[in-house]
Amino acid sequence: MERLPPKEIQCDCGHTFTIDRRRYWCEKCANPVYYYENEKNTHKWNTFLIYLAALGAISFLAYVFIEMIVIPWSSLQ
Repeated sequence: MERLPPKEIQCDCGHTFTIDRRRYWCEKCANPVYYYENEKNTHKWNTFLIYLAALGAISFLAYVFIEMIVIPWSSLQ
């Protein structure tokens, strides 16, 4: 991991500390703090896309369950 020049960063919770890496964890609130501000937005988009993919997978599995199990089973009764 590359070392950057030390920089004073303030977390959203108000805790101030010095970091020399691209990402560091706040000791007070345990949230990620970034050396460059634009990497914070990238992290938010990546997290959103992971949640979206998980929701899509769960929705697909629910659809398959309904189409292949529930509907044929209800027609037997």
